[in-house]
Amino acid sequence: MFRKAGVLFLCITLTQCSETIDLMDRPLHKNDSSLQNEEHRLLPMDGAHNTRELGGYKTTDGKSIKWGMLYRSDKLSDISKTDQKYLQTLGIKKIVDFRSEEEKTEDPDIIPEGIDYIEMPISVDGAMRSKIEAVLKGETQKEVKSFLVDANREFVTSYTDVYENFLRGLIDEDAPTLFHCTAGKDRAGFAAAITLIALGVSRETVIKDYMKTNAFTQERIEEILDQIELMSLYQTDAEILRPLIGVERIYIETAFKTAEEKYGSLENFIRVGLNISDKDIQKLRNKFLES
Repeated sequence: MFRKAGVLFLCITLTQCSETIDLMDRPLHKNDSSLQNEEHRLLPMDGAHNTRELGGYKTTDGKSIKWGMLYRSDKLSDISKTDQKYLQTLGIKKIVDFRSEEEKTEDPDIIPEGIDYIEMPISVDGAMRSKIEAVLKGETQKEVKSFLVDANREFVTSYTDVYENFLRGLIDEDAPTLFHCTAGKDRAGFAAAITLIALGVSRETVIKDYMKTNAFTQERIEEILDQIELMSLYQTDAEILRPLIGVERIYIETAFKTAEEKYGSLENFIRVGLNISDKDIQKLRNKFLES
């Protein structure tokens, strides 16, 4: 009973919204250079917790990603009307959803008027609820971690078609884009990583962006873990779930290592594994970079 209660509470917690944040208190980076910094990278949302700008990252040749063009996020099934207006005001024209069919059926996105919705399902790491149940039955933290290590490996070995289509959409369409999965950290995290690599951002900067999930959702993570323990009457060591709810460097490094072993380099993974030519890469950079 306590295990079921823990899972149920987590599912409820993952859909709760915070108090409404006034639209006037939300940053519009593209229109105000004073907001184009790390302090304002995380976007204030009522019904999402890991929505952020990818503008401002420097490339190895001294250019930077334009603000107001690329956004990554967790699911949008609980966003408020003010959130919807905010996404419209940011100028977002396309939302890409990497969640599985089951996830989308249970928690369908709320899509603001005037924004296109594109489905690119990846099911490899969408089984969070079943994994939580397994953990509460006694799986170790090592087994939990291996779940997401394997998932990141599969992004490279089994989902090149999805990530190719994602990058090609950025290349071929002139549309500020938000892309997301459920927690905004694994499937969306890899999408952000390969996009930044293709744009010429250094590997270490890409990893730092990936790891920001832990800082940006720290309060959320602690709240979830505390409530799982409470609902189980402290019979469950919720700490075991931390690697599943947050991110660890080994996850994205596993994806990178898999790509390098198979294709020689991350850049060659993009060129050969994802069929993105040098001409395509230059077109992408022309669109998203500024001096």
